[in-house]
Amino acid sequence: MPARIAHLVRARIAVKLVLTLVGFVAVTTLAAGLYLTRALDRFAVESLQARLATAGGLLHDETRALVRRRAGLDEMAAFTRQAARLTDSRVTVMGLDGWVLGDSEVAAGDLGRLENHAARPEMQAALAGRIGHDLRTSVSIQTPLMYVALPVRDGERVVGVLRLALPLAAVTSSYAQLHRVMLAGGLIALAVAFGIGIFVAGRVTRPVIEMQAIAHQMSEGQFAVRAPVRSVDELGALGRALNVMAVRLREQIETLQAERAKATAILDGMVEGVIAVDGHESILLMNERARAMFGVGQGRGDGKPFLEVIRNADLHEIFRESRRAGDVARREVRLTAPVERFLRVTAVPLLLTGEPPGLVMVVDDVTTLRRLEHVRTEFVANVSHELRTPLTAIQGYLETLLGGALDEPEHARRFLEIAFRHTERLGRLLNDLTDLSNIELGKVSLRLAATPLAPVVDSVLAIIAAKAREGGVTLAAAVPAGLSGAADHDRLAQILINLVDNAVKYTSTGGAVTVRARPLGDHVEIAVSDTGVGIPRADLPRITERFYRVDKARSRELGGTGLGLAIVKHLVLAHGGDLAIESEEGQGTTVRVTLPVAGDGPADALRRMAAETRPTVT
Repeated sequence: MPARIAHLVRARIAVKLVLTLVGFVAVTTLAAGLYLTRALDRFAVESLQARLATAGGLLHDETRALVRRRAGLDEMAAFTRQAARLTDSRVTVMGLDGWVLGDSEVAAGDLGRLENHAARPEMQAALAGRIGHDLRTSVSIQTPLMYVALPVRDGERVVGVLRLALPLAAVTSSYAQLHRVMLAGGLIALAVAFGIGIFVAGRVTRPVIEMQAIAHQMSEGQFAVRAPVRSVDELGALGRALNVMAVRLREQIETLQAERAKATAILDGMVEGVIAVDGHESILLMNERARAMFGVGQGRGDGKPFLEVIRNADLHEIFRESRRAGDVARREVRLTAPVERFLRVTAVPLLLTGEPPGLVMVVDDVTTLRRLEHVRTEFVANVSHELRTPLTAIQGYLETLLGGALDEPEHARRFLEIAFRHTERLGRLLNDLTDLSNIELGKVSLRLAATPLAPVVDSVLAIIAAKAREGGVTLAAAVPAGLSGAADHDRLAQILINLVDNAVKYTSTGGAVTVRARPLGDHVEIAVSDTGVGIPRADLPRITERFYRVDKARSRELGGTGLGLAIVKHLVLAHGGDLAIESEEGQGTTVRVTLPVAGDGPADALRRMAAETRPTVT
């Protein structure tokens, strides 16, 4: 309970004000009461002394007469008793030697038992010719008495002492009522002070409480609220200052939010990933690109340890090295999860006020660049190999001819025919490379129009028919009459020639190649199926890459350049279509080409040309 009261006093300013005012009034009342009590006591003593001195003065002459003629004890006792009745006090007459000659409270026969009073303070003062007084408890009657002793003079000579005594209670008896009045007045003053304290505290603290509530709302982000300003005093000034602070805070927060939004937009728009880490190795910030690189969901990494969010020892080592060196660090690392990536990391120290230095890591995904470098290297190697083989053959046969084979007509013609076939192969290779380059660079202009599929398929089969007959392969077509697609006639024919030629090449004697077409919603599908050797499942994802061959020896033997399917893929994508390859090793292959229907028109087909995706293979 005391602890709760103490907490209430500390927590409420109104309680403090009320208690302060009540305490001030209580201390003031108590001090006034103590001062008044002491003043009354002093007044009582002085009044009693004056009263007894006056009464003694009235009895002086009669006492002098009795002392001068040495009155007897009985006469002296009668006098003191009569004087006591008149003055309502105890009257004592003493000689110069200090012995009692008469006392209103002691019988004449008992005076001998009284002690000598010569040493009493009031007695000594009276014997010295002054009025003496003393406040003490009487030994004979055991009551606090005020003693006033007057010298009894006979001319200039002191002949005796007249002493009057009266209990102090005779004057202070009325003080009890006065003390009760004072106590009641003090209680009333405290009650009034309490009421005034509550009123004043309410008037003073109400604006403070309102400002406290408004400040709490501001702390929760509600900067539209305003503190009431009802006066020009300090509370009014506080309210105005609070309102100005709210306006400025709102402006500052809006500015900070705008800057943060700009920074966030800039960071999220970067193609590089950005990670900020503090000196305690906790993540401060990750932009969207960094989250995508490391597979971290929105809000999951902030405030967590770096190594817990990104479990990569190389990145952590870069972090540690850059912090130790205090300088920029650059390194390329390989990331295996969530997908394989090659990252170029630049680490820059981040200086934070009052904390150990952190780090900002800028992560650039160079996976595509490394793959392109690999493709470029592989492409150069493949082109060099493809060119070297026929050139070597041509050079060899020409050297043979120049070495004397020209003089042997039957050999010379055969050698020249072989060299001619290799030059044809070189020409096909260069033409295919040129076509592929032009298609990839967007230099091929497609004349998209409603193209009937049946005539195109028939013309393609007619071109390949001779080669199919030589290989013992049957050609067939199943294309509905009137079915059209949005395509460039010549390029569609080039697509089908490549597909049918490939199918015939890899189909053994007695096999068949079939071309089918069917409507498929807002597209048309052309499928080229064969009963040939098929493609292993492991080779399907790469079958449309440049120079990729499943059986390299057989491909070169059949005269292929390895670019046919790559050209087909890019031409199909340029039409806004899709390419899908299905194959089982030893079971044949089906290549499906999907093109927009003729009703889409050239504009719709051209819009699909932007969708540059890899062909689907199954």
